[in-house]
Amino acid sequence: MPVVQFANISSTYKDHLDALYAYALHMGFDEQTAMDAIHDLFYKLCLREPTIDKYENLRFYLFRSLRNRLIDLRRSRREFMSLEVNEQSDVADPPFHLEVTVEDIMILEEEKEAIRKKVEYMLEGLTHRQREIIYLRYIHEYSYEEIAEIMQISVESCRNLLSRTITRLKDSHLPLWLLIFLLH
Repeated sequence: MPVVQFANISSTYKDHLDALYAYALHMGFDEQTAMDAIHDLFYKLCLREPTIDKYENLRFYLFRSLRNRLIDLRRSRREFMSLEVNEQSDVADPPFHLEVTVEDIMILEEEKEAIRKKVEYMLEGLTHRQREIIYLRYIHEYSYEEIAEIMQISVESCRNLLSRTITRLKDSHLPLWLLIFLLH
């Protein structure tokens, strides 16, 4: 039976590695820390879980667990390094970064740079939580309940945060579909 478990975990690792890695990088962690946290997650999964088939939404479980592990790593580094915590940044609310890429086929070269700058400027105006909720909702298509659990907020707070974020994005006069397309 353990061979089947490790085979399942191995295929799960291969299936979800890229998405988990990208999520960790978007949260502002370096490549090594991202991989270490992912490996910690799967190591603990091997030790604790008799079977991974018990999860209805394994991808959701992996994202939530990775986020928690990364927050723990950030906390422990701050404690050991005695870094001052920025008053605007909470350890439970890590920074979330999105990089914008634009397909050359869809947009002419001159327009591409202008649109990219406008989107980056617009994203810089969002808080870390707002960037994270856009990423989880529109890139990974999580439900409000799943996002609330990943971000450790209430479902109502999740809905309010997403609503405020979308309103803010609409005020930028850039079509929301274009922003989602560029982020995807």
